[in-house]
Amino acid sequence: KKIMRRLLFLISCLLCMGLSAQNARKVLDTAASKIKKSGDVEVSFTATSFQGTTEQGRTEGTMLLKGKKMHMDTKEMKTWYDGKTLWSYMPQSGEVNMTNPTSKEIAAMHPYAFLDTYKQGYKLSMKDGNLRGQATYVVHLQARYAGNLTEEIYIDIRKSDYTLLCVRVKQDGNWNRIAIHDFKSGLKLSNEQFTFNPSMYPDAEVIDLR
Repeated sequence: KKIMRRLLFLISCLLCMGLSAQNARKVLDTAASKIKKSGDVEVSFTATSFQGTTEQGRTEGTMLLKGKKMHMDTKEMKTWYDGKTLWSYMPQSGEVNMTNPTSKEIAAMHPYAFLDTYKQGYKLSMKDGNLRGQATYVVHLQARYAGNLTEEIYIDIRKSDYTLLCVRVKQDGNWNRIAIHDFKSGLKLSNEQFTFNPSMYPDAEVIDLR
C-alpha cells in the first residue's frame, strides 16, 4: 500500500509539473505575441545587478527596442545593438567598445531576449505572484543543459493584459534584474538609431574588441 501511495503521489506530481509547463508555455506565447504586435517600443527601466543576494549596482534609463535591436541610454553608459554588433559608450572615459556579444550577454541587457529562447532548451514552470501591487504570472525558465543558454530566467507578466513587468536573469551564479515601468508602443524607429554614429561623438576613442 505504501508503495502504491508513493507511486500515485509521484504520478500526480508529474502531472502537475506537466500542466504547469503547458500553462507557462501558453502565458509566454501570449506575452510574446503581444510584444511582437506592439511594434517598435520605448521603455523606461531600472536595472539592478546582484552578487548572490547582495545588490552590486543599480541604474535607470530608457531603451528603444526594434526586434532584436536595442539602444539603451543611462547616465553611466549608452549602448547601441544592431542585432550583431554592440557599441558601448562610457562618457567618463570617452571610449566606445565594439563587441559581438553572445546570446547570454544580450539576455542580461535585452528584456525581450527570451522571445527567441524559451521554446527550446528550457524546462518551464509557473506560479502566481504580485509585483508592484499587480497580480502576475511568474514564469521560471531553467536551462536543461550547460552551454550557450542562460542558466535561469524569471519573467513577471501582468495577468490582466500579459504585459512584461520584470525579467531576472542568472549568469555565473549572479543575477541581473530589469524592471520595466512604462513603455510606448507602435513607434517607427529607424535602423540608424541602433548603430553608433561617430559624428555625434567626434572625441570618442573607438576600441574594436571583436
